[in-house]
Amino acid sequence: MKAWRLQPYTRNTKDMDLKKVSIDLSEADVAIMVKDLCKKAQSDETIEDISKLLTELLLKSTEGCNQFVQIILGNGLPNAFYTGDVVRCNWDRLKMGLSGAEEIHQKLVENDLIDNANQVICKVKSFRGYTEYFPYTIEFKYGEDLYASCSMGFEDVHP
Repeated sequence: MKAWRLQPYTRNTKDMDLKKVSIDLSEADVAIMVKDLCKKAQSDETIEDISKLLTELLLKSTEGCNQFVQIILGNGLPNAFYTGDVVRCNWDRLKMGLSGAEEIHQKLVENDLIDNANQVICKVKSFRGYTEYFPYTIEFKYGEDLYASCSMGFEDVHP
């Protein structure tokens, strides 16, 4: 779980000096704050500030913006797999950008590690989040003590 450390600083406002204190926030802490914010009615000024911040953040990530639009359209976020999850990936997608793909495919076939539907059993090594174009790093075995890894998108990884 990621954690952020906010550094102290002083900011001058109209009526007083505000001093921020240093706190540690986990990903879960930030998620709780966002959920609470969504549940509560906010003032127009707060809504405007949040709108400005979220707009700026979304515009920095094409994939994040795409996910936001899907939520607004009622489609929600795609189901995510997390580190350690066992998934299936189609070989035609796996081999893209994989050096030595022909040799790896041959080993997969020799070791009976690819099925009739051209699917390979893989393990999620990392999930980088919903705003990444290729949110997964996956790893698969293609022989005795032989492993390969590559990046994959949401549409490429199946239960």
